[in-house]
Amino acid sequence: MPRSPRTSPSRGAITGYVMKLIRESLPVSQEHLAADLGVDLATVQSWETGRRPFTATAFGRTIAIRNQLAHLGADPPLLATIDDAAHADYLLGQLLDTDPETADLNQHALGWSVLTHQVTDLIHWAAVGKTPAALAPAVAAAPARGRRGPVAAAPTLDPAQRAAFFTNTQVLADRSIGHDDRLATLHRQACFLAGIDPTGASASWLSRITKSTKTLSTFPTWNRRWPAARSVATSLAQQGDPEPLRDFITRAHPDDTCGLAALNYSAYWVGELRHRQHDDAFMTDPRLPWRGTLLLRHLIDRLRPGHPFLDLNIHNLWLLLTARPGILNDDPALSRDLITASQRLLDSGGLWTQSHTELTCVYYGVRMDAPPQSGTR
Repeated sequence: MPRSPRTSPSRGAITGYVMKLIRESLPVSQEHLAADLGVDLATVQSWETGRRPFTATAFGRTIAIRNQLAHLGADPPLLATIDDAAHADYLLGQLLDTDPETADLNQHALGWSVLTHQVTDLIHWAAVGKTPAALAPAVAAAPARGRRGPVAAAPTLDPAQRAAFFTNTQVLADRSIGHDDRLATLHRQACFLAGIDPTGASASWLSRITKSTKTLSTFPTWNRRWPAARSVATSLAQQGDPEPLRDFITRAHPDDTCGLAALNYSAYWVGELRHRQHDDAFMTDPRLPWRGTLLLRHLIDRLRPGHPFLDLNIHNLWLLLTARPGILNDDPALSRDLITASQRLLDSGGLWTQSHTELTCVYYGVRMDAPPQSGTR
């Protein structure tokens, strides 16, 4: 059975769609942008559709184009997304163009750096069509603006490419089981990407991976299996089974090192660390320079019933406020929003016992330190 589609997938579809959103944020037509950048219309159209990937442009030229776009008034967060979009396109090319059965696992790009939330969301966008939350306002606003020329409807893979994506990530995860620590990052990230399949088809495969590797065992302290256990547990939660994640929360946080790893990884995930990390060893580094306000906002925004990672979000919130209680002083809105979200969630009922205990602790602790607020209990 073939592991990749016969036609080579575009390696610039995500970057191209971001370029389209940038143009529409100005807003100008493709013709006007081509004139402003000193290129022909076909070049702009090819960038936006991914037929001629923007990532194939000479490095110096891309810097000049980005500076020109900024000068024209392009949305700064969209401009900043280009790097992550290019990374996501590169990984998709590796996953779709390289035979996972014969690929040199030590040289596979999926194991070269630790994925961030933004890069993962962009890959998710292509694989299953779910728009990244950070880009949702720009995507929603796009239909209201005039469009001329060919543009991509979304940077989604076609059905054959989508099937190849999930098959290939499973093969990579299977092949990297039981190897040394050099493949630990590749293995867990392949497991995580395979687990975003919205059809539920990967659930049985993830369960098999868990049993064959004893992934969700008890941890006396952090080791290289800890991130893999977390990735598999979150993937199973994404598939609708919260118990492995609850088991991980209960049995994989026995000491301060594991708590530090949970916070360091979460801070990196949401973009609090400036530099890309190349393996999972950074998780236990106590010297990493991050404050936690981005992480706190990320967690507050995800305190809602039905979120697949609700239990993990509550636990990480409890860890964060225990480790850095003064963080709420950075922005009064954080305290207000946390009180509101926590009260709503506690009133809704149905929380896992440990989550209820931790969230109650957070709620009353924050209320004691916050100014009086109408409508709270």
